[in-house]
Amino acid sequence: MATNHMLAGAVVATGVQQPLLIVPLALISHFVLDMVPHFGVHENDHAKRNKHPLFHFILAVDIAMAAALLVMLPSILSGAIDRWVLLLGMVLAWIPDAVWIRHFVHSRRGQELAKGWLTTFHEKIQWFERPPGIVVEILWFVAMGTALGLLAAS
Repeated sequence: MATNHMLAGAVVATGVQQPLLIVPLALISHFVLDMVPHFGVHENDHAKRNKHPLFHFILAVDIAMAAALLVMLPSILSGAIDRWVLLLGMVLAWIPDAVWIRHFVHSRRGQELAKGWLTTFHEKIQWFERPPGIVVEILWFVAMGTALGLLAAS
């Protein structure tokens, strides 16, 4: 979920606070999170998955939460970290998933895009993407929120 990737990026940025280190660490955090079980509507056919009502619901909630984080966290953490450094970590921790936007749009049109190396890599490391993964997503959200709170307070 974008929300958890962005929270992880916020934790990296707040903990490290050095942009040159944040860049690789935030990107690496993305792929580490992708290896952890997470929510998904497990369909081998992405076109079917992309039309599933549960997938749409979770996607809408995730987009809303991620947007709220992008708007609110820089203000909430203004005393702990520079706004642009925080946003750098958050966006870089999510950005590898931008490749899926093109695939999603084309799939909705009934077209299948060729998968590049990044998309293929993503699929291989996401070994558990099923509805019960929402439990891990919620636990991760709480853990990253707590870590962010502790980092901001110190």
